[in-house]
Amino acid sequence: MRHRILSFTAAALVLLPAAHAQTPDLSGVFTRSGGGGARNPMSEWSAEALPFTPDGLARFNANKPGKGPRQVPPALGNDPLGDSNPPGLYRTLIYNRPFEMVQTPGKVVQLFEWAKIWRVIWTDGRPIPDDIPAGPYWYGYSVGKWEGDTLVVQTLGLDDRAWLDEWGTPFSDDARIEERWKRTSPDKIELTITVHDPATYAKAWTSNPIVYSAQRKTEVLEMIFAPIDEKEFNKRVRDPAAGVGKK
Repeated sequence: MRHRILSFTAAALVLLPAAHAQTPDLSGVFTRSGGGGARNPMSEWSAEALPFTPDGLARFNANKPGKGPRQVPPALGNDPLGDSNPPGLYRTLIYNRPFEMVQTPGKVVQLFEWAKIWRVIWTDGRPIPDDIPAGPYWYGYSVGKWEGDTLVVQTLGLDDRAWLDEWGTPFSDDARIEERWKRTSPDKIELTITVHDPATYAKAWTSNPIVYSAQRKTEVLEMIFAPIDEKEFNKRVRDPAAGVGKK
């Protein structure tokens, strides 16, 4: 019996490093690096023109962002953030604010500074659901698995009142988005997304790689959109900048 125990222990010591090698550690605090390269007027995510359907193009044109190539004065736009709504998942991921990755055996948790929100990516082997009856959610429902050194995440159940980015890129509540997260160096992780949304796009499209840099001496702080604060900011800054005021 003693020899069997020793043999089992030796086998475990051999197997553990191999298992660990298949699940790289994505933990840390990160911020998006630089501006991400060239962009088209449609999206911060892609340098290529997006393959809108007619309905998708109509939604795109109806969005009036306060930033980017199509910007209008915020007081004259319809950005959901102007009324203190949540930014949503993908707008948060493209924005230059820190977030923390916390990796556990059954899930990866992202703690976002922007709006002080958390997001769970389930990695416990559960299947991807066909539908999310309780949704939609501003930050979706996400299931992930490891493919070699890459965490592949499927997200659905997204609330289509959010935008994909600061520039007003739309999606429908039927969108399913695949994320591929990979640590490319000790201080860098990379993300690409592929958007599957037949109501908005005539074909699936994949983003430019987005690179995030580790922030060794940074904590994730509180940055909350409080209606009471936004109301005062609109009164002092947004409305006067657009020539809007009370008569």
